Amino acid sequence: MLTEISELLGMEVYTDKGIALGNVDDLIIETDSQKIDGLFIGNPNPLLVEHSKPVSVPYRWINNVGDIIILKYFPKFVQTGPSPERIPKVRKLAEDVKHFAHSTEEKLMHAEHVAADKLKAGGKTLSDEIKEI
Repeated sequence: MLTEISELLGMEVYTDKGIALGNVDDLIIETDSQKIDGLFIGNPNPLLVEHSKPVSVPYRWINNVGDIIILKYFPKFVQTGPSPERIPKVRKLAEDVKHFAHSTEEKLMHAEHVAADKLKAGGKTLSDEIKEI
């Protein structure tokens, strides 16, 4: 039985299938609620995590804590780079953002031109119109 959360540091973590994920290198703690939010695994098993990149395991995925930590869930494989099927979606999103920024810029430029034309035609300045309101 754990008496301090620091006892989790260094513990071995295993998936529900009995595959070693790695050791707990650090804890992720939610300071507002003072609860453990996750376990930081700095050098995970490359059979489970692409390139053995560090991962955070949500605390809610833990099934049991004793001499080791057993998870009730862990993905079959964690991919750290962009997957081929996601690349077109990311490109489309980038194009949409670029188009939105461009169209917004065009609208602002049009509004500036309309305001300048009104001033040239002898219209009131914006500050004069505000004063009237």
